[in-house]
Amino acid sequence: MTLAHYDYLVSEDFLSYEFFSEGPKGKIRKVVLFSRVNLYGKFYFNLAFGDFNEAGNFNDLVISNNQDAEKVLATVAQAVIKFTNVYPEALIVAEGSTPSRTRRYQMGINKFLKEIELDFKVFGLLNNGGFEPFRSGENYKAFAVTRKNINFI
Repeated sequence: MTLAHYDYLVSEDFLSYEFFSEGPKGKIRKVVLFSRVNLYGKFYFNLAFGDFNEAGNFNDLVISNNQDAEKVLATVAQAVIKFTNVYPEALIVAEGSTPSRTRRYQMGINKFLKEIELDFKVFGLLNNGGFEPFRSGENYKAFAVTRKNINFI
């Protein structure tokens, strides 16, 4: 994707991506974190996204309202691309910290689905707990993404 995004700093293990949102509320320190999770014997990476507060603690519930949401989400997308360049067989799962955030992420996926699907497979988590290939118009609880060459379902 060729959307404007923020420059970011990457940790040595490529599990943490830090950047600053810039807008009317000033510079806000953001972070994208990937953590490996074992669920029922299957491994995946959880994607967490949020702000660092003044004490340096991660907060995924804060609402920044810095009027740069698309640029911030494009930066998260760039982190996913970079992460999967290093971990090409990764299955990444993401869920908003609130239903409204999950909905916002779904709208972003919908908006850029054709571009995303050039390199990735996208799945949505249904209320019954099963994943399906992402479909516009369906409401999902969470999302999963893999590079196109990985079989998930």
